[in-house]
Amino acid sequence: MMRKYLGLLVLTAILLAGCVKEKETEIMKVGTETGKCKEEAVAITGYGDKGKRLSNCFVEYPGEPTREDKSYYVLEDICGQFTKEFMERVLEKPVVRVEPSKINSLYNCSYYVNDSGDYVMLVLDYLKAENQKLGHEAIGRRVEVSDKIPMKNMVVWQEDGAINSIYLVLGEEKFISIQRSSTKALTNEEDLNLAAKIGETIKNYK
Repeated sequence: MMRKYLGLLVLTAILLAGCVKEKETEIMKVGTETGKCKEEAVAITGYGDKGKRLSNCFVEYPGEPTREDKSYYVLEDICGQFTKEFMERVLEKPVVRVEPSKINSLYNCSYYVNDSGDYVMLVLDYLKAENQKLGHEAIGRRVEVSDKIPMKNMVVWQEDGAINSIYLVLGEEKFISIQRSSTKALTNEEDLNLAAKIGETIKNYK
């Protein structure tokens, strides 16, 4: 009789474990689905035509008829295109605050990843990427191309082994650099993973 009860207890435990595992899988699926954004037209501050929010939460600006190639461009409103929701997806961590540049002539956006002030910053510049490379090398930093990033890029390494900056090159005189307040915001590996995910999104932009 005792053996029969023990057998029933073991069987019940196995069945319950299977149910819990299945439930966990369902929760993971739901979490993934709710992480998507609704594709829709959105108003853009200071821009006439509406942009399009993609399912990955990146906001695509409208094509401009005055440009012969009809390509989509990354423009100066970095916070508006690289939304908080998009950055949370590519960072794989919450963003507690988003802060645009306080200076009109600088095009950047800071994404704070905790309440201690650690942040990641995306900076758009209309400068020659090659000149940035030469400048870093002149002060002893190593500049490499990463195969992980699916677009033209430069990864700048400091002498202490930390990544100083990552450049995603959009054109001869246009690039986005990824900066971080410290390694507390992102490790080197997380920094490279972030660049790879952003690069996957904007590799066909100019």
